[in-house]
Amino acid sequence: MTAVSEAARPVAPRPRFTTEPRDGSPAERLSRLDAVVDDLRDTDAAAERDRVLQYDAVEAIRGTGVLTLRVPTRYGGPGGSVRDVLTAVIRIARGSSNVAQALRPHFGFAERLLSNRASEDERAEWFPRINSGIVVGNAITDAKGKSPSGADTTLLADGSGVLRLNGYKFYSTGTLFADLIAVSASDAAGRDLQAIVPVDREGVELFDDWEGFGQRTTASGGTRFTDVEVRPHEVTTVSDGNHLGHSTAFLQLYLAAVAAGIAAAVRDDAIWYVQNKARPAAHSLADSAAQDPFTLHAVGEISAHASAAEALILNAADAIDALVDSGRVDDADELARVAIVVAEAQLIAERLTLAAAERLFDTGGASATARSLNLDRHWRNVRTVSTHNPLAYKAHAAGNYAVNGVWPPANGYF
Repeated sequence: MTAVSEAARPVAPRPRFTTEPRDGSPAERLSRLDAVVDDLRDTDAAAERDRVLQYDAVEAIRGTGVLTLRVPTRYGGPGGSVRDVLTAVIRIARGSSNVAQALRPHFGFAERLLSNRASEDERAEWFPRINSGIVVGNAITDAKGKSPSGADTTLLADGSGVLRLNGYKFYSTGTLFADLIAVSASDAAGRDLQAIVPVDREGVELFDDWEGFGQRTTASGGTRFTDVEVRPHEVTTVSDGNHLGHSTAFLQLYLAAVAAGIAAAVRDDAIWYVQNKARPAAHSLADSAAQDPFTLHAVGEISAHASAAEALILNAADAIDALVDSGRVDDADELARVAIVVAEAQLIAERLTLAAAERLFDTGGASATARSLNLDRHWRNVRTVSTHNPLAYKAHAAGNYAVNGVWPPANGYF
């Protein structure tokens, strides 16, 4: 039986809450990530090569308290910023870009609660649960239709008036690690809404069948819902999807933060390889790879790309924080401006990371392509991350805004 057909079997939900979240300031929570990231750096090459989902790492991250960073203080959380969250994402991705991306739906759900798309009732319902340590996955993407979020999944009342969720989602990033799933669906009137259901509720089937060549262990397989009961409080605010929101900009910047973390991992591996494995070319000007000017040139470019990518992400994070802190999340002009800041950061950070991942192989000869090292995962991973949303449209939107003042597309896939 092939690996893909084996993976396509339904996966039983795993036991939850093996690690309780910890208190502390955002800085204290971020500091606890260091040990987790060190462990991930040691295990990531083999886990990615052998397609092993890193459940223990997600539990360890839960235990640092960083998954509650965006919970406001009025709900018992640390009241952290977007910069705090994306700093965490870059650090996690430095250890494993797969684990970092798998947590995107969780942080995206929290950010949506802070946006103009959520109600106070929703915040009161879900922020305390996030603060208690739950992990949120998603099931957003349908396999049919021009729009990936469109419409084959329904939430309709049965003959007894009970809401029932039915449908199949092609991608469900992070859901195999999660306690709750945020599911996009349509109601009887054709309106878009979201249901939040436990992964272990009757009628929910999880599949580990994502087979992309990169980001292979993001737990992004399919999910099937068959007559799943949904309680009224589990249905979130209906959105028409035709307006800008800061939480969609956040989700785009999150992908770029994953890329920046990959760039940092490339830098780590380039330095390690030159110090421990690389040999100079037979006709090198130096006696060791660590003294070879062209090898050092490659490492220097990689390092510069990694530093620049991180700076771009954190600068854009500050722009989102300033928008939220100013209370202007309903200001369409400001939302458009911040969306462009994010688009520009994503465009350049992902291209820098792609270049760094390719340049890594200029630090050594053919031995650098050994499967045991799995250094090619960095290029495969960032190539996969950067295909989520075409970078050409980022450049077009930035140019159209600069020249013509045209707002960027008002959807979560820009």
